Amino acid sequence: MYFYELHLHTAETSRCGRSPARDMVKEYAERGFSGIVVTDHFINGNSYAGEKETWKEKMDAYLLGYRAAKAAGDEMGLEVFFGVEYTHLGGNGEDYLLLGLKPEHLYNELKDCDKWSIEYLCDVVHGLGGIVIRAHPYREAGYIARSGIERPGLPIDAIEVFNAGNREDAFNAKAVELALREGKPWTAGSDTHSVSTAATGYVGFEHKPKDYAELCEFIRNGKAFVVYHPKIEE
Repeated sequence: MYFYELHLHTAETSRCGRSPARDMVKEYAERGFSGIVVTDHFINGNSYAGEKETWKEKMDAYLLGYRAAKAAGDEMGLEVFFGVEYTHLGGNGEDYLLLGLKPEHLYNELKDCDKWSIEYLCDVVHGLGGIVIRAHPYREAGYIARSGIERPGLPIDAIEVFNAGNREDAFNAKAVELALREGKPWTAGSDTHSVSTAATGYVGFEHKPKDYAELCEFIRNGKAFVVYHPKIEE
């Protein structure tokens, strides 16, 4: 099996990040992972980049975590891919992982995407060859104004049925039920913000994807195996 982390934050970009990108890469490389996707919070979420003035300045700041991770990955032999955790409508609990994109898309095709409808965002991401994954759809937390928003028929590509950052198993169980109702492939993510929570939820493939596009194709076609580690009660 070849293992990939699909949900990871860095201290450079995400306000809630605790470990620098280099430390994250080192942790996953030492664990024998084939790759990671850096999915820092976008400017409509908990991101330092939202403080900047122009779109270019915001995107330059947003990419700090990914670029640090990519440099470390090239050095340590770990594949590092670019992704986004996009928060729709502020704190309403709608988060989406955008995979399969290139950093340069942020400056051009995705300019001002923080103001788009989620339907239009899906169309644009698909046009760029990427995929859209609904992240932790039933999470409840103080910063989420409304949890469990469902959008039947939304053209997403998969649902994150296990998120290690969910504090209750019921949140993940409901995500499984949603994926079954919608007929969507499953993914998992550690939603890690520090090395202490690395590799607690991820996906595995029987065959190693030849590139990022094939990794997304495997997910879209339901070839990702969900792997997670149950919380140990102390």
